[in-house]
Parts: sequence; structure tokens; C-alpha cells
Amino acid sequence: NTKSDLSLWHLGTLPPGLIAFRGNVHNIDPFWHMLGLGCQENTSLADAKSAGVVHFNGMAKPWLDIAYPQLKPLWTKHVDFSDDFIKSCHIMAS
Repeated sequence: NTKSDLSLWHLGTLPPGLIAFRGNVHNIDPFWHMLGLGCQENTSLADAKSAGVVHFNGMAKPWLDIAYPQLKPLWTKHVDFSDDFIKSCHIMAS
């Protein structure tokens, strides 16, 4: 409802999605979409691997030096470290 200056919800995608799919939304196990991987240092790699979707919200993004080492493999397995662009970004395999 953009004509209401977004007074029905805060900015983001979830509230409009809830309106669009009202009555067709079902609860899912919270481990399916695992949030907080960039701010929850005690998350195990096994738990994250069992999730359907992983979300690195928080400061410790897996491509940064401050990333939690046990979670870096979730990202690095998808990176082609021989790619010239990746090399120019100084991203190293761990």
C-alpha cells in the first residue's frame, strides 16, 4: 500500500509478501531458513549445512577476515579462486 506512505509496514519485503499470500502461508521449521550466520558465532557447520537457505546477516560475512572460520566453507565452496576478478579482489581460499 504505497499510497499510505508505507504506514502499514516498515520497509522490507516480508510484510507486502504476507499481504500478497494471506491465507496461503504456512509455518516452516526455523532451521529451514537459517538466519544470523554473520552474527551468531556458535552456529555449527553441521547445523548450517542442514538448512535449506542460509542467510549471512550480521557483520561477519563469510568473505571477510572477521568471518567465523567454521562457516567459511559454506561460501568458499562456490568461489572460483582462479577467476581473474576474484584474484583482483584479493580474496583468498582459506
